[in-house]
Amino acid sequence: MTNHPVAFAFLLAVISGFHGLFKWNDAPNPVPVWWSIDAHPIYYLPRWFGFSLLPVLMVVIPYILHVFACYDSKIKIQSGEPKHAVAHLINLPALFLFVVHNFIILDAFVSQTGDISPRFLVATIALWLLIWAGYNFQYVTPNYTIGLLTPWTVRSQQSWTKTHNHSAWILMVFGLALLICAFYVPTGVPLLVVTLVLWLGSYLYLFIYSAIVFESETSRDTTEPLLATEA
Repeated sequence: MTNHPVAFAFLLAVISGFHGLFKWNDAPNPVPVWWSIDAHPIYYLPRWFGFSLLPVLMVVIPYILHVFACYDSKIKIQSGEPKHAVAHLINLPALFLFVVHNFIILDAFVSQTGDISPRFLVATIALWLLIWAGYNFQYVTPNYTIGLLTPWTVRSQQSWTKTHNHSAWILMVFGLALLICAFYVPTGVPLLVVTLVLWLGSYLYLFIYSAIVFESETSRDTTEPLLATEA
């Protein structure tokens, strides 16, 4: 692994910091940091905290993932498309938080009401945490750090491969459906329920799917050597 993922995340954090400086004087003190289902602010913290929280997380989360990946022997030997997919997934939290911070949170800070845009937030979840994640998962080869890690994918080559290949179209289809719903489902409880069902439901489905594949392969006694025992 290289330092490129963390360097890119750091660049996004720096850009976010400068963007925040331009809006600093236009924001009240304190600023909203939590919103209701109807997108109205309900909890406030000091301005410095609100402006710095997500930029800091843009660096911290990818850095932690990168550190774990550096100690994963199965990631070290990856090259080509799998290596790029791992780097993209390490960057994914930073990219998601970058969009949320710069195009949703900062706008809420300087608005008169402090409300956020729930439709834009849901669309961001669909694009990054479903569609982009699903596209990259299909290329990740077995490892212990980056990917759809379940009790079965880390034990079986077949479960890992089939689950990750299956995730490509499952997450992208669910993401496209959520993206459409973001602009048509009424905000509030209906949009929240749809988001949870399509977003978390898609990952729950893949979790169950990995178990089904593992049990199926085990019952046929065709499961390849467990990842934990591979050389």
